[in-house]
Amino acid sequence: MTKNSQRLPSMPAGLKALAEQLGLSQSTVSRALREHPGIPDKTRRRVMAAAEKVGYQPNARARGLAIGRTEAIGLVFPIERLQLEETNFVDVLAGISDVVTRRNHSLLMSPFTGDEGTVLRKLASSKAVDGVIITRPLVQDPRIALLTDLGLPFVVHGRSEVAIPYSFVDIDNEAIFERLTGLLLDYGHRRIVALNSFLQFRYAAARAEGFYKAWAARGLDPAPAQMLETPMTERAGYDCATRALAGPDAPTAFVCGSIFLARGVYRAVAERGLKVGRDVSVACHDDGLRGIRASEFNPPLTATYSPVREHGEHLAALLIDLTEAKAGAPHRILPADLILRESVGLAPSAAAHTGLNE
Repeated sequence: MTKNSQRLPSMPAGLKALAEQLGLSQSTVSRALREHPGIPDKTRRRVMAAAEKVGYQPNARARGLAIGRTEAIGLVFPIERLQLEETNFVDVLAGISDVVTRRNHSLLMSPFTGDEGTVLRKLASSKAVDGVIITRPLVQDPRIALLTDLGLPFVVHGRSEVAIPYSFVDIDNEAIFERLTGLLLDYGHRRIVALNSFLQFRYAAARAEGFYKAWAARGLDPAPAQMLETPMTERAGYDCATRALAGPDAPTAFVCGSIFLARGVYRAVAERGLKVGRDVSVACHDDGLRGIRASEFNPPLTATYSPVREHGEHLAALLIDLTEAKAGAPHRILPADLILRESVGLAPSAAAHTGLNE
């Protein structure tokens, strides 16, 4: 074989050639490669297999110019969320990253330490991303009006009480705390302490509403001191529970806004020589986080369950769909299942009358 007759390495096929080979339009092939939900699975698998076979690699820059999008989304968050040992942020990020990868997009992470509005304005003016995800919305969150005015598509992890239509992914935080509190009340508990986040955040405000709603539905009225605002950490749960259990009229039950708080409560209860589920009941909201499971507590922890990694997946999918379709303001409210375990029992006074919890 002469030098000139040597076989040259195959070059990646272009989108047009790939489309002609498959007998499909270029737009159909392009959307299939990005796993667009409008493309049937059978077609998507066929396109993916053909692209892999011929070594097709899309030219991101050329494609971006052609379709008028960067095929990148942004995630804007305070940098301290990466520095916390106890946080659900990494799980949210994992879910977002999974979908971004599957949909052939890029993720631009934009941590900030000062004014978040400045970061959002810069992203909008630079056109570096097609849209952004924002987190931890306030009860009245100014970012929603800002992003709407900037014309930058966005999805919120949570909700705010603003009158502007917007896209979000959330759980029903009011119903979650109403259900957990109602469970404890129905077990005879009246001295219940709720460990909640700070009420400036809409999810915490909604949980407070659910706590009081459960009491009102039973014709009861809790003392104001029974709702505490606190960081969502094990140390905060331990400190709050230690103070509450040492005081007069010590609580017989705790409802916790996070599994980390509940772990601190367990530790405080044990240090006083008490037993969770017998002397003190504990229920919490659980985000299904890596490395900490309510079912592995001793005793296993009663919790409402909604894996936060799935929240991240929905956030990314919703935003990508929004940037591609230029649709209205879709939203998703994800379910949270209540799983009853041994950490909840009858209130001690009720148990004494029935002979249970012994």
